[in-house]
Parts: sequence; structure tokens; C-alpha cells
Amino acid sequence: MSVSRRKAPLSIDFIIVGAGIAGLAAALRLCQAGHRVHILDKAPGPNRRSGGAHLPPNATKILEDWGFKDELMKHGLSTRASKFISIDTGEVIGCIEWKEDVLQETGADYLVIHYRDLYDMLHRAAVSAGARITYNTPVAKVHANPPRVELQDGTVLKADMVIGADGPRSTVREAVVGWQDEEVPQGHSAYVATIPLDVLKNDPELGDLTRYREDKRDYPIWTGDSRHVIAFTVAGGTEFAIHAFLPDCEVDGIGEQDDWDVIIPREKLPFHFEPKLQRLLDIPADYQRVRLFHRESAEEWSDESGRLLLMGEAAHPLYPCVIQSCSMQLEDAEVLGSLFSRLRDWDQVPHLAEAFQELREARTRAIYVKETRAFGTLWVPPGPQRDARDTAFHRMMVEGHKGWDESNMRWQWDEIWEVFGYNARDAAEDWWVMWGMLRERSIARDDHSFYTEPFCMKETVIQRQLRC
Repeated sequence: MSVSRRKAPLSIDFIIVGAGIAGLAAALRLCQAGHRVHILDKAPGPNRRSGGAHLPPNATKILEDWGFKDELMKHGLSTRASKFISIDTGEVIGCIEWKEDVLQETGADYLVIHYRDLYDMLHRAAVSAGARITYNTPVAKVHANPPRVELQDGTVLKADMVIGADGPRSTVREAVVGWQDEEVPQGHSAYVATIPLDVLKNDPELGDLTRYREDKRDYPIWTGDSRHVIAFTVAGGTEFAIHAFLPDCEVDGIGEQDDWDVIIPREKLPFHFEPKLQRLLDIPADYQRVRLFHRESAEEWSDESGRLLLMGEAAHPLYPCVIQSCSMQLEDAEVLGSLFSRLRDWDQVPHLAEAFQELREARTRAIYVKETRAFGTLWVPPGPQRDARDTAFHRMMVEGHKGWDESNMRWQWDEIWEVFGYNARDAAEDWWVMWGMLRERSIARDDHSFYTEPFCMKETVIQRQLRC
């Protein structure tokens, strides 16, 4: 992968705590910007999580811009619709289809991919770009002034900046805000498994789940009272991912562990659904489980010096296995890399750290609210509210077959443009034009030899849209 990138005039050393999607993506972008990056992770090796991942257009356009287009075509599958099915009866409720014209305007495709393939893509690219990754290295404490991390074995590692990409119970977050914020169990867990697609193809009752139709490209969502199941083809059409969300109160021996290391045998899960879905869920011998929590964003994403910085779940809450889970981490990385590709003096560091929170906080909060509301839509109990939802889903399916009129197309455009149409790189570039260059120009008044870019030549995305 060879992508030309702007190099920062001042190259510095970063330590990133956490080698998940956020950490790997941030390392890739910072290395591309000319910085030196060392990732530390407590896990024994690269993440081997099961299941799939959604890559809506706001994520796909980032990955394509980073040079992953060929790998996305190899590992990912395009999708255009979600088919809603009763988890109790197997009856098709309705369908939401993303129209081709609308998706094209967002600038990229909507893909589904195996989580492992996405992780491996980023891992290879980060290492190729120059990042150093050290596993089996738990961080005990993080310090500022100067930035450094203290490992559990007592070793101290120093850097110019420390980035926390170490999840919701972040050691770096504790150093930034001074305490661990409260988290409240949401009441559900996600259970994830992946099975070979050939197993389904050879099953007369389940074979139709594997048929990838170019005219439809949909995936099923079984929805019920406080539970739902999503399934889709991944790994370039060779595997089938299953994501089941169940209430914790119905699973015996839930235990205190709640991260991706938890393996639950199939026989312990209360799958009592319509026959076809039941047959599908009985195939895996066990499932990986992760619990859902209600969490708050950190009040501050960086310390006063700007040398300790939070991103991903260390900074803001994310639900696992939902549409924007990976997208928010990729957007964080793109904004971070774009900002720090502008670094030319040490005084900029706290300003760029503040800009990162300014650009990302409102966006991630809005997405978190949307994902929370989506659970409410899927988990509606029997009654008038569910009847109204089912009627709306059915109407969308019928009108989709007939062809949508202008009002429906406008509704879909308004619904998805804010989310799918977002461009993280443009957001960072706009900030630089509006605010970053103003600071540089003010410095240039005191030092006429200081290089600044010609302000009049820049045009923001907003300005382009207004002009058009």
C-alpha cells in the first residue's frame, strides 16, 4: 500500500496504549504523517475476535483514502438493505433499503466485513508504515510532565505524547481526568460467532440465507421483545457472522467478566426462537460475549499540556457490534492524523489536542444517541408501538418495490447524509482553514520568516456546498 501523505514539519514520538482498531488506525495515520509510533497492548497477540463489522460509507471512504480499496473489494461485501423478520414467527415484517442514488452521493459504498480481516488490514499497514507493536505489555500507570508510561514490571517508557486507545476502562483516561468514570450495565450482552458458509449452503433450510443477490444485497435482522439477531456474509463470501443481543437476566451465570475474552457454550444461551433462526443459532458450539454498558464521554480528552490524549472508547462511549462501532474509531484516527500532520512547533500540541476533542466530541455523542435509539426500535415489546413500527417497515418494503417518490428519497437523504455523508478528513481540514491557519498567521506577524500557507487559496467544504 503506497499512499502519498502530508508530512509534519516537526516529527515527534508517540506511545499509543491499546492495539485495537482505534490504536492501529491512529498509528497508521501518525506514521503516514511522519511521526514515530510505539503501540503497547496487554493482550498476548493480535486480536482474534470473531464476528463481523459494518463499514458504512463514512468508514469506507476513509479506508479507501488510506489505500485499502483492493483489500476491501477482496474481503468486504456490499449491502443495500436490512430485512426485518419476527424473531418469534419468522414472518418478514418489512425492509429498509438504501437507494443507490443516495449512497452514491455519500461518496462510498456500504460494506460488511469480518472483524478479523479489518483488524489484519490495519495491523499490516501500521507495521508497514513504521509502527512498532509490543504485545503482552500491560500498562500500570501513565504520567505527564514528561509524558511516560509505567509498565507492570516497573519499566518506564518515555515519549513526546501518550495516546489512550485502551478502551472504556482506560489507564490513560484515569491519568487525564484523575478517576475512573462510573459505568452502568445496559442490561444486555452481545453474543458473536462465525461459521463456514459451506455449512449453510449444504443445509436445505438455511441455504437461502447465503444467496448474495446483486439486485438486493440485504441482510436479515430478527427482532423481538428486548432482543435481536443480525447475520451477514463476511470473509469475501466464505463465512457467516452471527450477532445475537440478549437480556442479561435470562442468561445464567453471567459472571463479572465482561470483555471479549468470555466464551459461552451454546447450551447456556436461551435461544428459543422461530425454527429457521433456531437452527442457525444451534450451529456454533460456543459464542464470544461482551456486555453492553451505559457510559459517558470524558469531560476532558487531554491534560493541560496536551501531551496525554484520549481517543476511541477511552474518550467516548461506543456500543459493540452496531453499525458505527468501527467507523467512530476510524474517524478518530483520520482526524488525529490530519491535525498532527500540521505540527511544526511544540506550542501547537495543546491546540491540536483541543481541536481533536472539539471536532470529535459532538459527532460521537450524536452517533451514540442514534445507536441507543436503534436498540429501542428493535426491542419494542408487543403492543401499539410495535404495530406502528411494523406498519412503517412494511410500507417501506412495498414502496421500495414500486419505486420511491421524491418525498421518500428526500426523507432518506436527510436521514443518512448527516451520518453516512460525514468526511473526517474534510472536517479536520476545515478546522485548520478556519482556526489553525489564523494562529499561524498571528505568529507570522511576529516572525516574518515563519512559513504559512496562503489563506486566500483555501476553501472549506461548507463554502463549496454553499457555492454549489
